Amino acid sequence: SGKQLNLPGLLQTTLTSATPLTLGALSGVFCERAGVVNIAIEGMMLFGAFAAIAASSLSGNHWIGMLAAILTSGIIAVLHAVLSITYKVDQIISGTVINILAAGATRYLKLRLLSPAGLNSPGPIANMRIPVLVDLPIVGKFFDNNPTVFIMLVLVVVVTFIIFYTPWGLRTRSVGEHPRAADTVGVDVIRMRYVNVIIGGLIAGIGGSYFSLGLGQFEDNMTHGQGFIALAAMIFGNWTPVGSFLAALLFGFADAVQGKMQSVLRVGLPPEFLQMAPYILTMIVLAGVIGRAIPPAADGKPYEKQ
Repeated sequence: SGKQLNLPGLLQTTLTSATPLTLGALSGVFCERAGVVNIAIEGMMLFGAFAAIAASSLSGNHWIGMLAAILTSGIIAVLHAVLSITYKVDQIISGTVINILAAGATRYLKLRLLSPAGLNSPGPIANMRIPVLVDLPIVGKFFDNNPTVFIMLVLVVVVTFIIFYTPWGLRTRSVGEHPRAADTVGVDVIRMRYVNVIIGGLIAGIGGSYFSLGLGQFEDNMTHGQGFIALAAMIFGNWTPVGSFLAALLFGFADAVQGKMQSVLRVGLPPEFLQMAPYILTMIVLAGVIGRAIPPAADGKPYEKQ
């Protein structure tokens, strides 16, 4: 592209940058719609990223790696659920503990388990090509992409349907808005919260696998705070899957632009300054949204059965 800012390339980078953010935000939607705050998305994704590489190195199969990421993040979600639902630990503290645990544990496990180079280099996952669509002009390159991008797009539709158009979604929302009333009509509040938090963990695992399988190896703290930006996307998207996806695209666009400004336009600013752009945008957006965004009424409140 020389010195040009090529639009299809910029949009492609926007979509790929938005992929883990959207998956993290969908994880948050499941948890918070059921009334459990989940700031542990970052930690869940980091555990998932590690598990994906460990399993795909051992098995030689990236899809087994992704499955391992999903299951590992699901187990971490069980920990968050036990702490915050059963033991009623402050949900912010529970999430923070998991994030700190993830940073330390994955670094230690990498040194202990992945230190032979062969166990930390399964290579990146192959792109998935959608026949016919890949030959379209301009947009064709979107259909030759990391498989996680397609999984993310499908999940946005599926999660929207589940949350807003199924009995399960209705019960989930009732538990997040008014658990006492839900309990009165026979909804098992504790069970609903547990299952939704675990589903959230499974989705976060897909997001985590995106980082490591896309790169083809695991690096310390490779999620780089994306779990927190995903949380911001969820809030900006008003706790809805489609809103979260659109917010993730905005943050992904900021990330894509800073990357292009460094590589193509050679803007005379320190690269660290440009790398701050997505995070600064996150703060600006949240500052404008926080007062107006209305979370589920019982979000973050432990439930005492009477």
